[in-house]
Amino acid sequence: MIIKFLIAILCLIILPELLGLLILKFWDKQKNNILLGLILGYIIEFSIAQLITVPMIFLEMSYQTLLILYTAILVGLSVLSIILNAKRFKDMFWDIIDILLGLPKILTAICLILIVFQMYMYVGTNTHIDDDDAFYVGTATTTIETNTLYKYSATTGGLEGEHNIPRYRLGPFPIYYAIVSSWINIHPAIVAHVILPIIFIILVYSIYALLGHELFNKDLKNSIIFVLLFCFLNLFGNYSIRTTFTFLLFRIWQGKAVLCNIIIPLIFYMFLSEEKKQDELITKITLFLIVLAGVFTTTMGVVFPSIIIGVLGLLYVFYNKSIKNIFGHFLCCLPAICYGILYFIL
Repeated sequence: MIIKFLIAILCLIILPELLGLLILKFWDKQKNNILLGLILGYIIEFSIAQLITVPMIFLEMSYQTLLILYTAILVGLSVLSIILNAKRFKDMFWDIIDILLGLPKILTAICLILIVFQMYMYVGTNTHIDDDDAFYVGTATTTIETNTLYKYSATTGGLEGEHNIPRYRLGPFPIYYAIVSSWINIHPAIVAHVILPIIFIILVYSIYALLGHELFNKDLKNSIIFVLLFCFLNLFGNYSIRTTFTFLLFRIWQGKAVLCNIIIPLIFYMFLSEEKKQDELITKITLFLIVLAGVFTTTMGVVFPSIIIGVLGLLYVFYNKSIKNIFGHFLCCLPAICYGILYFIL
């Protein structure tokens, strides 16, 4: 168990952090932001998974080939990140210490207790199971056991079934369960219901913290209050099974929940950063990857991120009285457009 725990930390925290630092290396005003680095690391993981998994599904290649190729790419990028960022690790460490010392202790403690409580409800007594588990967890398990990619139905084991539907093949998020399961040698059901919820809750509240930091001009106290407000909204947000809050605290491991709780808020954060003229080119590149990652989580990622980017892009144009960024925002939506066209072709 100790070995598996250490491998999980390596694969689910250290690896994505190193990947995220690859982007932050070129983002001057955010270069030491480890929260943003962790988030962007997962965005890179999802983006790469989307780019290589979808073709391999249609080419009927084996899961082991995907696993080896995907792992090799991530390890290679991580080594590159270590080489490029080696001189900055010391500065990042001291920046973290400065931020921790500046946080309001009582408010931060309350906030952390509430977040840990939400994690505990996944791990402890409130494991939620619904009909989607038959597909999400079943597909991951079938992938590992048969060494195939969307070849057999997760419910019947036959060659015909829901796995042939284009919307599932173009947004193959359950494959990520299988990959994580293979990395740490734990069953996909445990990965989906215990491990990934903890990680994704950390990502969600990290995004809230970053949003608060930008909205309140880097005021740490107001940023923590902002996160605390969202803690209470999430805890008391189960007034419908369709709310973002419900998706966060009942089934964050599902792709559509990742889309509404991680991808979409992150798009808002990118526009806030861009509006403040913070390295506009790298924010657009990041936005492109976010859209690509959104498609990986679910084919609904073809529609919603593009609509939000379109609306925010128009607001950005009117606010700044300049149309120079319209084309850049359009390019950011290209992954969604391409997979949307592919969906109708198939």
